[in-house]
Amino acid sequence: MRNCIFSLLFLFMCFRGISQDDFPFLTKTDQLPKDLLSKRAVVFMNINSLNWEKEAQIIHNNFVEIGVDAVAYYSLSDIMSGEDATKAFYSDITDRSIENMLIVHQMDSGFALYATKIPEEGGFFQNGMKAFYLQDKTLKELGSQLRTLVNKSGLERENFLIIDVPETFKKTRVIKSRRVENFNPDIRIDKLAVPKFTESIMLDMDVDQANMALDSIMENYYPFEYGLVEPGMTAEEMISQGYLMVLKKLQNNGESLRRMLGYDLSEEETILISIRKGPNEEVMKYRIDQQVHKYYVQQLYTKDIYLGEEWDAGQSWQEALFNHIENLKAKLKR
Repeated sequence: MRNCIFSLLFLFMCFRGISQDDFPFLTKTDQLPKDLLSKRAVVFMNINSLNWEKEAQIIHNNFVEIGVDAVAYYSLSDIMSGEDATKAFYSDITDRSIENMLIVHQMDSGFALYATKIPEEGGFFQNGMKAFYLQDKTLKELGSQLRTLVNKSGLERENFLIIDVPETFKKTRVIKSRRVENFNPDIRIDKLAVPKFTESIMLDMDVDQANMALDSIMENYYPFEYGLVEPGMTAEEMISQGYLMVLKKLQNNGESLRRMLGYDLSEEETILISIRKGPNEEVMKYRIDQQVHKYYVQQLYTKDIYLGEEWDAGQSWQEALFNHIENLKAKLKR
């Protein structure tokens, strides 16, 4: 068993998750969106800090002067934290008739701005999307450069009633159904659907190796009935194949992840404690700004979310999955 654990820990280090350092799926252009000054926009902040309100205010001041109606600001890591999060945010944003998407991205050399349309097909990013691109050393200089380009562009301004203070969404929960901080005992008899990884512009990993590792962890440690399923399967399709529950995952910095999943978090907290019970018991400490993964289970009929008794996030998806399975077994001993 100990050798197997060491093998898993080695695997933990072999894969990387979502990369937010740049956006290779976007095709950079120098063409401003034609409706930049006439339609609403959402801004995704990709800043090297959990507290990005100051940067949002700086760029928003320029948007107000230019005529960009940026009506909502989100952390990009929230948007990209997982399928449930992306669907929830996409619905919230498009329901407000927001059509344009801006990304403020911090780099080692300064800041960059991307501007593009929100895809109508669902989701925020598609491979090969064209996006206006601009970069500069500071946000103030970036805004000034954007203002100059807009003034020369001939775009007609229709946005005049723009609020002075950016509306930031940092406490959005992605769970819309009932949440339970426990395990569903029915999982002993209900078959669990485990979605496989698939090629995605959001993932930087060898999918085949990841799915092999996923199947290996489930086969060696999960004590009840399960099956790997295609990631695009609907709840109805899974139910028709005999599944009653589905395994799900989110990843983000610890602070945002706990907030998104509905956990309490005090202002003073700087360290989060993850617990793995059972024969491989371990207590792990992570800074609240560290990227972590958290697994949970959804009941397909009721849509209820079961998070488990303990906070069991891990630095990799493999570690998080192993933690969750071990805690489940400790609670629902066979």
